[in-house]
Amino acid sequence: MKKYFKFILPALLLGALYSFKYKTSEQEDQPTAMAYYHFYHIKDSTQTGRLYSEDFILAFNTKKSLYSSQTRVKQDSTVQAILAAAEAKNSNVVDMGTYLPVTEDDIYINNGKISIVKNTPQQRYLITETPDKIDWKIDKETKDLLGYTCQKATGICKGRKYTAWFTTDIPASFGPWKLQGLPGLILEAYDDRHFIKFTCTKLVIQENLQNVKPINIPADAISTNMKEYEQMKKAQADGFNMFGNDSGITVDKITSSGGNSNTAPRKKFTINYPLELTD
Repeated sequence: MKKYFKFILPALLLGALYSFKYKTSEQEDQPTAMAYYHFYHIKDSTQTGRLYSEDFILAFNTKKSLYSSQTRVKQDSTVQAILAAAEAKNSNVVDMGTYLPVTEDDIYINNGKISIVKNTPQQRYLITETPDKIDWKIDKETKDLLGYTCQKATGICKGRKYTAWFTTDIPASFGPWKLQGLPGLILEAYDDRHFIKFTCTKLVIQENLQNVKPINIPADAISTNMKEYEQMKKAQADGFNMFGNDSGITVDKITSSGGNSNTAPRKKFTINYPLELTD
């Protein structure tokens, strides 16, 4: 069933964060290789046939990596094009079609240190994590992936046990998401229930990828912590409509993914199998 939502451009940047902009004097680092991953995740263990999926890109060199959502970039470009076309026609009603949930996080890794940049429509926020060292157990078992001989390893990351397949033919200690620390690039990884899986679908290896954005943390990202960020997001959600619909823009006909008015009501969806386990 088609759902109709009001869309307003926020007029106020909420001041819930006591933070400062991230500054860096380091030179920009260009990636020398890119790995494309397809990700799927069963978030509700009572509905194992219902998969969430998204595509990601890992850009990296010998020192640093950046893991970001390719699906988000494509969708943002589409949204911008639709809004620009509506503006050119002086239209205040926009048919946005189907809008997919996407990951807002860009994950930067530098010498094992994990930094998360949260991308919101108003601002980018930087959260630095204390990484959990993954105690990988490397096995002798091997298999071929994308023409590379990969070796098996198991370890616990963010509360879940993973099996990872890595290749020393690409001696970079990175992988999808926050999986890292092996003596080669991780091309495939999955948790012990196979509810979470990362699969590398393509590799691009060159000496210098000049047309790809640098893998440095953005200088304009506002440094904060997860607690303050969540407080800001809640305050923003609570105050989203406090000024009413004064933007003059209405987003019309947004169809929820998989929505169909002719099907029977679905069982309530519950996220009971999150990507990360917290204390």
